[in-house]
Amino acid sequence: MKMLRNVFVVCAALILASAAMAQGGGGRGQGRRGFGGNDFASLLGRSDVQAELKLTDDEKTKLKDASDKINAERQGMFQPGGDMQAMMAEMQKKMPEWDKSVLGVLTEDQTKRAKGLFLQRGGNAALMNATIQKDLGFTDGQKAKLKDLQEKSMAAMMGLFQKMRDGEMTREEMQAARQTNDKTMNDEIGKILTDTQKAKIKDMSGTTFKFEDNSGGL
Repeated sequence: MKMLRNVFVVCAALILASAAMAQGGGGRGQGRRGFGGNDFASLLGRSDVQAELKLTDDEKTKLKDASDKINAERQGMFQPGGDMQAMMAEMQKKMPEWDKSVLGVLTEDQTKRAKGLFLQRGGNAALMNATIQKDLGFTDGQKAKLKDLQEKSMAAMMGLFQKMRDGEMTREEMQAARQTNDKTMNDEIGKILTDTQKAKIKDMSGTTFKFEDNSGGL
């Protein structure tokens, strides 16, 4: 059961990162390596990010405590044989609360830099995050368009997982199809932005940061 629960959490992270870019998959910044959660707890769990933010030992401890609580809540949402899409929606609703719990550990300057790194790391996928949407002043219309794109991406991701599970495609074929979907999502998300928002994203992103390969977190 524990292994099944962990597999679900991995799948959840993949699906919640609806438009997550694969390495070199387009968008701003470094792009993602492998899968990534569309939340700040994932980013702040990286050792390279913690070093860039100059976190104190006390801040690291508080971040770990907050992240452990988030992970426990995520796993607690798992219901064997339940509606996966409904579980994903439940996690999505909790995202702003989870982001607030980890960002609340940081100073104002650290939070500003963390948001910049989040934008660099996630590319357009970062715009699915409610905290970022608030900072950019997204309209209800823009949020509705993003939600529609996210739902389509979730459905596509779940379809790919199902095909891989049923033996209709290999893991490599699934990853290739996911990268194609990600690129399409990246392009479509970019069309939603106004010129003012694009300029603000550039400003918020700050100086370019080179993410390390095996740095923990996502």
